[in-house]
Amino acid sequence: MKFYIASRLENSYMVRSLSKVLKAYGLEHTYDWTKHGSVKTEEQTRIIQVAELELQGVKDADVVIVLLPGGRGTHAELGIANALRKKVFLWAETDELFLQDDRTCAFYWNINVERVVGDKFKLIERIFRYEEEQRIGH
Repeated sequence: MKFYIASRLENSYMVRSLSKVLKAYGLEHTYDWTKHGSVKTEEQTRIIQVAELELQGVKDADVVIVLLPGGRGTHAELGIANALRKKVFLWAETDELFLQDDRTCAFYWNINVERVVGDKFKLIERIFRYEEEQRIGH
């Protein structure tokens, strides 16, 4: 199963850690944006290149994992995943971002999105359970 992880730059360490665990179990990371970090101060051609690579990473993924809180890019990637009807695991440490108030986003509630609240182990467990369900055809 192929995965893409969307999050804010400040969560790079978490993205790398999660990717390492998933790859150790045979899953494939479609694009790792943490290797280059922010490109907003680079030349326009580089920004375009990275935007296309990230877009392709989401397209190539079987699942998109979103680690909240996220920034503009995170939410753009969530939007792409939703438009493509990808399975999305939307993770937050607490349910604050999923309360129906100013902190939430309507796109957190699309039918293809599964909200996961708690520690990262709960997220990993849910991803592996989904991967197994897909493998055995449930």
